[in-house]
Amino acid sequence: LLAAVTRADVSAEGFRFMDVRRMVVGLSDAIVQRVSYTGDLGYEIFVDALEQRALWQALWNKGQAFGITPFGMRAMMSLRLDRFFGSWMREFSPDYTAAETGLDRFIQFKKNTDFIGRNVAEAERTTPPARKLAHFVVDAADADVVAYEPIWLDGAVVGFCTSGGYSHWTGQSVATGFLPADRIVDGLAVEIEILGEMRKARVVTAPLWDDPRMRA
Repeated sequence: LLAAVTRADVSAEGFRFMDVRRMVVGLSDAIVQRVSYTGDLGYEIFVDALEQRALWQALWNKGQAFGITPFGMRAMMSLRLDRFFGSWMREFSPDYTAAETGLDRFIQFKKNTDFIGRNVAEAERTTPPARKLAHFVVDAADADVVAYEPIWLDGAVVGFCTSGGYSHWTGQSVATGFLPADRIVDGLAVEIEILGEMRKARVVTAPLWDDPRMRA
């Protein structure tokens, strides 16, 4: 669809994951980033506010051939769980360090630039954090994880959930939360307390959905 509304090279080879390009989309001057919040191939397109209607119309008209349809934020939040993508103020927060959440892979430590928290980020390169984010498939009943539910292991609370929900694509209840870093292994059995009820869960280290085009 993007290729149909621009003359720019948006092939997998010419426009790689996380690349940012300035291009004309339809008739609108746009900044386009190849990034996705759903685990599928996707793009974010930024235009001037006055160009939004024209951009929508260009995408909508050409998208009819592909069965394009609008979808809501809750649908997108469900899809991001399948790829284990974190969310701002849930998995990513000033309360958690970059190494705890995996954001340290985006820090260019070789750059001679200071930033708030750099000393902590540098320290965690030599002394890894005690806790890290883990992902779970939950044997939920009539309620999914929302956030801050206790995670139990060996009869004690060892962490808490940061977010969760129902994966409509896989038909499973999914959650993300902090566990002791040395206990995170695929298949680890834990319990998550949801609305006062203990529910079985297991650690999953491979995303439930992983489009290989995302890595191209």
